[in-house]
Amino acid sequence: MTPQTDAERSERLHGLYTGAVADILDELEPTPYRNQCLPHAIRPVLPAMKVAGPVFTIRARLRHYNDGVDPRYKQMDMLDAIFPHSIIVIEPGDDDVASHWGELMSNVALKQGATGAVIHGGLRDAAQIIDLGFPVFTKYFTPATAAYRSQITEFGVPLLIGGVKVEPRDFILGDIDGVVVIPGAVVDEVIEKAESVRDREHKVRDLLREGGNIRELFEKYGVF
Repeated sequence: MTPQTDAERSERLHGLYTGAVADILDELEPTPYRNQCLPHAIRPVLPAMKVAGPVFTIRARLRHYNDGVDPRYKQMDMLDAIFPHSIIVIEPGDDDVASHWGELMSNVALKQGATGAVIHGGLRDAAQIIDLGFPVFTKYFTPATAAYRSQITEFGVPLLIGGVKVEPRDFILGDIDGVVVIPGAVVDEVIEKAESVRDREHKVRDLLREGGNIRELFEKYGVF
């Protein structure tokens, strides 16, 4: 059955794994998508953390001068714009020093209905975020605040992260293997095909444990 809502899409994506989804994107016809995996330096704070849902994109840049405006007000505007079931995706440009996400932002995002965050940058308050149960993927950890180092410039805009395009209303799936971006135009097709792969892989796994031959099973089920 084709998903009808973002909530349903997110739930069904959460039941999949990145390998199956990446394979489907690689093989999609008539147009394959073969550059959809975000940089492998982006890792879950805890191995069991998983994110799945439509993206809410944020662009930040180095703060080169003080214009007298506290950049945290722009952060508050961004937080107000978060929509239910979304995965926050942050691209901070050349800043590899500051933390771009923390505990209080996680609390507000959770209240707004977000279900996780993917940061191509830094994180702080990791222990509190773990206690909160908010899944976050990040490149690095640092206690250095972004307030004096980085500022949000835009949100709800297209991003380019490690050569991967991330468009508003694309979908994200992230697990211990990494993070894959699913274009919104094909997300329903990808979900259905990946679910079929997952179910066939479960069948093959069970048959292998019963002594089945991998070559024969591959010929029958088409997964390996």
